[in-house]
Amino acid sequence: MAKYPLIKTTLKDRLLGGHYAEGLPLPSEPQLAREFEVSRMTARRAIDELEREGYVYRVQGAGTFPTGKRFRQGMFRVRPFKEWARHPEHRTTVLRAMQIEATPEIAIVLQLQPGDPVIFIHRLRTAGDEALVIEKRYINAALVPSLLDHNLGTESIHETMVSMGVPLARVEQNLEAVNLRQEEADLLRVPLGTAAFLLRRTTYSGAVRASYVNYWVRGDRYAFQDTFEP
Repeated sequence: MAKYPLIKTTLKDRLLGGHYAEGLPLPSEPQLAREFEVSRMTARRAIDELEREGYVYRVQGAGTFPTGKRFRQGMFRVRPFKEWARHPEHRTTVLRAMQIEATPEIAIVLQLQPGDPVIFIHRLRTAGDEALVIEKRYINAALVPSLLDHNLGTESIHETMVSMGVPLARVEQNLEAVNLRQEEADLLRVPLGTAAFLLRRTTYSGAVRASYVNYWVRGDRYAFQDTFEP
């Protein structure tokens, strides 16, 4: 099983917990490789992902530094897919929809074993001529083996799962600001490194993790808003 997800999670917990002082570099890649008993390439992959997610930044010749603690604040809701889809200018394009084997990192998130069947759905939402949202979703295939028979360009995946006998009880979500990689920047037709929102959502059916999804949302076209009682 790949070790870099464990390294990434451990380092993220340390960063959020203030283990590494701001203004001072993290341990070097060779030091991390020795600590976790992995290759330097594996340690670099964990650091690369933390950098992409905005937890650290690199300074040539000086090392890798924490960007500072991320504070958890408030709550927010995301409009259901059916509300998005009913607008006449809104479109959802299915880029890929297939059954794959769970990678080590997806297996950890969905509490599966590496190689277990997972449904992967990659969609792009557009409004008129503008690409706005990228979606990459991973679903425990054992729960909804016939999901790929549905029209995933027009149907709500959550509502389809419920109709197939998978009640969805709880959602955990996290919203962060990131800089787009080349793949996402190309799909959204913006320059590499453009700031965007990254929304991660894990949906449970009972105690089982049924679905995990990443949304990359254009920061220049979206604002998150909520109303609640103080």
